[in-house]
Amino acid sequence: MIDALVLAPCRPHIRERLERDFAGTYRFAFRSPEDLDQLPTAEVVIGEPPVEALSAARRLRWVQMTWAGTDLYTRHPGFPAEVVLTNGSGAYGRTISEYVIGAILAHYRNLPRYWDQQKQGLWRDAGAERCLDGRTVLILGAGDLGRQVAKKLRAFDTVTLGVKRTVTGPVEGFDRLYPISELDWALPEAQVVIGCLPNTDETIGLLDGRRLRLMRPDALLVNVGRGKLIVTDDLVEVLRSGHLSGAALDVTEPEPLPADHPLWSLPNVTITPHVSGPSFHHDLGTEERIWALCADNLHRYAAGEPLAHVVDLVRGY
Repeated sequence: MIDALVLAPCRPHIRERLERDFAGTYRFAFRSPEDLDQLPTAEVVIGEPPVEALSAARRLRWVQMTWAGTDLYTRHPGFPAEVVLTNGSGAYGRTISEYVIGAILAHYRNLPRYWDQQKQGLWRDAGAERCLDGRTVLILGAGDLGRQVAKKLRAFDTVTLGVKRTVTGPVEGFDRLYPISELDWALPEAQVVIGCLPNTDETIGLLDGRRLRLMRPDALLVNVGRGKLIVTDDLVEVLRSGHLSGAALDVTEPEPLPADHPLWSLPNVTITPHVSGPSFHHDLGTEERIWALCADNLHRYAAGEPLAHVVDLVRGY
């Protein structure tokens, strides 16, 4: 029997399904994220235990995260090198890509202004609008999330460009790809720039003041990857100068964004508290995708097969 500690929120029907489908193979211990009493004996963990606690997990061989972002562990030297880490990549692209499309359309059609006017009971034309149809869009990151965004953009006949670490061939949904080393060439082409990158040494501060000014003056910036992609003070300065038409930020640096931060008061910025990829207790469809991914890997692990979505601890994704 394989001892598996489940720290992720687990609805009763999911718990029953796991115990039924893996009877005789796994012995599950279902605990809250704060209850780590079974960690020392667990061979498998589903969830995100504190990295500091893993030193006590002497039998641990595999951690299956329910998040797509892995910097909790990959940017911490304390994660055990002998433990396999897999993430929830593939579970969130559908819902985050919907957020991206919604954010673009809201900015293009002046919806934030109209929402403010509604609170005041004002029937007033908010001025010029734009359409997404036919625009050139640059997606930073061509992994699962970037591909899902590109797929949604097909409905708007956009020219979809992508930036990834290295370009080895075409990626479905993208009209053209650039290696990250050619980002400076790609930025001026796009009317919308979308951040879908993980938090790695290569991506931290990638969009600084110089690169933000390489973007078109009328460009819209959307970030759903990690807040550290953008140098926040530089973004404030660039937006105040009138360069860029606006920004839609679901992630910021720092998080949470302090209540007195100047980003809150900029009229062409919308901010949400890292909710573009709702999962447990938010979106049942995403929950089901997470558990389907976990179940697939549980089968693979028990059969001695290669696991899916293995994270490279050096690259950070």
